[in-house]
Amino acid sequence: MNIYLDIDGVLLANESNAANYADEFLKAIIEKYPESTYWLTTHNWKGENRAKEVLAPHLKPETVDLLDRVKPSEWKDLKTDAIDFDQDFLWFDDDLWPNELNVLERHEALQNFMMVDLQKDPDMLKKLAEVIEKS
Repeated sequence: MNIYLDIDGVLLANESNAANYADEFLKAIIEKYPESTYWLTTHNWKGENRAKEVLAPHLKPETVDLLDRVKPSEWKDLKTDAIDFDQDFLWFDDDLWPNELNVLERHEALQNFMMVDLQKDPDMLKKLAEVIEKS
């Protein structure tokens, strides 16, 4: 299974703070899917990968060490450009553009999109980490 991770609004609650349970969530994902976890974020876009640099100040040192296992993705206009629809996947993001929604629907993959809403549930990553660990 491929895992696609956004940063802003998912792993970071804001520019100054990690989301609650971001360390636990990342650890669960990376340990469960060490070879198939990808960044799908504007911090990894058009050949530039700043994901670790952006996250490092907000995470535990042991979590930062795990970030090297997360692979960069290639996308230009829509994040869905980076998704391999021939593989099972989960995409964790806090936003879905209409054109990305259309792509997911066309591939009958809307159920693979995991909307993260930290405003509605600040502890959402704890729950998602538990689901990942049990799956």
